[in-house]
Amino acid sequence: MKRDKLKVYIVEILLFIILFLALFVSINRKLMALILLTLSIVIVNTIKKKKAKSIYKNQVLYLMIGFGVIYLIIFYLMGLYFGYYEAPAKFGFKTIVNFILPFVVIIISSEVIRNVLISQKFKYSDVFVLIDMVLVDLIVYTGVYDISNFEDMLTVVGFILFASIACNLLFNYITIRFGSKGVIAYRLMTVLFVYIIPIIPDVYLFFRSFLRMIYPYIIFVVLEYTYSKTNYATAFKDKRKNIITTTILMILMVLLIALISCRFTYGILVIGSGSMTGSIDKGDAVLFKQYNGSSIKEGDIIIFTNNDIKTVHRVIDIENVNGEYRYYTKGDANQIKDDGYRVKNDILGKSLFKIKYIGYPTIWLRDLFGEKY
Repeated sequence: MKRDKLKVYIVEILLFIILFLALFVSINRKLMALILLTLSIVIVNTIKKKKAKSIYKNQVLYLMIGFGVIYLIIFYLMGLYFGYYEAPAKFGFKTIVNFILPFVVIIISSEVIRNVLISQKFKYSDVFVLIDMVLVDLIVYTGVYDISNFEDMLTVVGFILFASIACNLLFNYITIRFGSKGVIAYRLMTVLFVYIIPIIPDVYLFFRSFLRMIYPYIIFVVLEYTYSKTNYATAFKDKRKNIITTTILMILMVLLIALISCRFTYGILVIGSGSMTGSIDKGDAVLFKQYNGSSIKEGDIIIFTNNDIKTVHRVIDIENVNGEYRYYTKGDANQIKDDGYRVKNDILGKSLFKIKYIGYPTIWLRDLFGEKY
């Protein structure tokens, strides 16, 4: 028994080292598929898998397929608001070879590894598996995002990492209790559709990631309600406070995502310069209302784009030239006004109020990466 435990821990640590190092090396999906396939074969032949003792394996498989369908329906319904775009990789032989087959191998191999290691039920084994599977996700996505770039790093950490943790917590739970077939089916459906369906919802990354974070929790609740051996009414009563807390946190997260995305009526922007010092200081965040063509008067603080940079300055003069309003702006702490003028299409919104200091963490991270506002 001790020998088996030692063998599992050694394999998990070696797997972590390999995946961690691979995270910082440029690896394409085909090479990643080959690495995981090799690792899965080695692990299967090194460690004896223990089968999950459950009579609900097939039921959970069909249920997870149903959850996959519902996920796609929700995602495509979101496209009714955000719009759609043509899939970058059209379904065909090249897409099958370059995208679909590698991802099929990656998903199946990683789930075989998870199934074998987590079935041992040794202490902390599920934690090691969770970390390893999250690393697999990060490796796949670092082929798309450059983690040496500040914006891409925030994307990977803030919206891919957290979503991956949520998904893999669910996958661990399902694999331990019901085996890996349902997880494999669900992952294949929710990953490969972008290479099969010709149009993709143009959903903002924040909302895609939030869906990936909240949806596993919903699946977990349904599975617990359906297959838990304990009386659910009693369990629900005991966990009511946790459910209420989780619900409140989810609502707050939705609101925060909506504000950061600037896709809705209200948005939030971190101030990274001192040009408005005295009125709005560096490190403050400005809550603004999206500009909808309403009147702007002198003295209003507006958010506008200038050379693809968002700027928060005050309107100091307005001209009407042949029916076109031209807005001249200046930072309160600047000695001279801004170059040129702003027109309706340049304006993103009007400032409502500021929130002190909450933008400093973003500024510190930008400074760390040498990024400029």
